[in-house]
Amino acid sequence: MEPITVVLCLLLVHAALGAFDTFVNHEWQARLPRRPEAATELALHSLRSAHFAVIFAGLAWLEWRGGWGWAMLAVMGLEYVVTMVDSVVEDRTRRLSGIERVNHMLLAINTGFYMAFFAWQVATRWQEPAGVTLAHHTPWLSLPLTACAAAVAVWTVRDALASRRLSMQAALPAR
Repeated sequence: MEPITVVLCLLLVHAALGAFDTFVNHEWQARLPRRPEAATELALHSLRSAHFAVIFAGLAWLEWRGGWGWAMLAVMGLEYVVTMVDSVVEDRTRRLSGIERVNHMLLAINTGFYMAFFAWQVATRWQEPAGVTLAHHTPWLSLPLTACAAAVAVWTVRDALASRRLSMQAALPAR
């Protein structure tokens, strides 16, 4: 199996874990969009989702070679930095459940795996000309990743708007 195929499979696992985290932990249990102290956390979630929209769609349909491959790996690294900052913000603003903490650990482990396999893919093809070309992955990988990209793109806007609304509410004088 090619390293990129492993990456795409791991990204589908990541999307499932991320969706669970979003819907169960953030929406159902913590109700983040209703909590003024969650404005910064939601802004970070929006930024992270934007990264994933690029990663999911970009890897579903494109091959990243040479410097472009390293650029995509940098996008993955930036997403991880956003996640680390988010972890600190979460710990300062709310108490996370055991389920959420375990899920975050699984997401972190999975991130390490898909980034390592993607780096392997890029590093072993260093002699190929740099560029981005159309990929020919199986539809059972490309289509679900495209749906994931669309979903996180919608969630990017949704969390950004919720963060802005909560920030504006916090800035209003108390009555």
